[in-house]
Amino acid sequence: MRNRPTKSLTRSQALLHRARRVVPGGVWGHNKYPAAYAPDSYPWFADRGDGARLLDVDGNWYNDFLCGYGSMINGYGRKEVDAPALDRAGRGTTLTAATKSSVELAETLVDLVDGAAWAAWGTSGSDATWTALLLARAHTRRDMVACMAGAYHGSHAWCGWCNPSEGRLPSDTDTVRTIPWNDLGALDDLFSAHGPRLAAVTITPFHHPIPGVSELPDPTWLSALRAHCDQWGTLLISDDVRAGFRLDLRGSHVALGFSPDLVCFSKALGNGWPIAAVVGRDELRPTADSVFLAGTFWNTGAPMAAAVANLDLLRREDGTKRMRETGSAFAEGLLRLAERHGVPLRVSGPPAIPTVTVDGDTEYTWMSRFAVHLAAEGTLIHPMHNWFVSTAHDSEVVEESLTHMDAAMARTQEETACGQ
Repeated sequence: MRNRPTKSLTRSQALLHRARRVVPGGVWGHNKYPAAYAPDSYPWFADRGDGARLLDVDGNWYNDFLCGYGSMINGYGRKEVDAPALDRAGRGTTLTAATKSSVELAETLVDLVDGAAWAAWGTSGSDATWTALLLARAHTRRDMVACMAGAYHGSHAWCGWCNPSEGRLPSDTDTVRTIPWNDLGALDDLFSAHGPRLAAVTITPFHHPIPGVSELPDPTWLSALRAHCDQWGTLLISDDVRAGFRLDLRGSHVALGFSPDLVCFSKALGNGWPIAAVVGRDELRPTADSVFLAGTFWNTGAPMAAAVANLDLLRREDGTKRMRETGSAFAEGLLRLAERHGVPLRVSGPPAIPTVTVDGDTEYTWMSRFAVHLAAEGTLIHPMHNWFVSTAHDSEVVEESLTHMDAAMARTQEETACGQ
């Protein structure tokens, strides 16, 4: 076996030891993954980011294909985005009244996103999807919502994805129905059985379960979904939190060919600054105006200023095209490596937000070891979650990462052959 590169993680491990005394699990939330799969081999704590690269607390640099779980789209530390946000923050962070930035961001989204007539705020994707569901229930005066089996729409109990034993009750999902993605028969049955009660159907623009292979929507299924919603007065919600602005600045629904009533954004909206938005059609404006929804930080100006600058930068530099082209080149290179090493690897989903799986690796054992060896080489991925491409992932980053993947793939295959 080839010698494995070594990276000191001494400071990361020391911080983890301290953290476990005062933070459940050491790191709260999903940021502890995938380090939790290999606690001694994967960095737990970051120091800073620069472009497409991340520096951990031990001084190790990594090419980052997680992008802050999708929140970074224009590169870490992008001055064009951060400078307006810091300027706004310097005049007060969360003020008693909203700031001009909220008006500017709403105008930007209404001008940019297909079908949007107004915008409302939150700080996370879970805020956005929960807000959209409440608006749908208020508008239709119905209680039931449907989503796709395996889909993730946030950490709130209604979406039904998380383990029901983790403080969630069976009653949390009493009014939630799930059906398989792209299944026309199940769609017909859903509306036949529950049409009069369905306030909304919530979908991601393409299906990206965790874990699982990403699937694009069948145009016939999408058309039938829209027709059913129109027939029964049900709202169609597009949860564009994860993919938003990587496929089309007008919303991923434009790239994939459907017309939602409400669209949820977060993650990449502020290029790492915490901001979420729900945009909707004009006929839903009275409902949005009348429903009480609030969060202390929902009108904080700095993330809004960042979002305006971020979207303007994506528009000026044709960011979606760049990410699509970079993602395609990256996927092609990765598949060539897999063929050479005899790995039945699959890349699914759009090029800017790829999901990488290995056929037969149902427990993600191979992918987990690959992630560990790849981190040792200097590139970060997640073994079960989709990856992300940003505008900062240039040809140099891609080529260097493919070199890392070549070495990591060889070592993982060697381990598999040795039965380790």
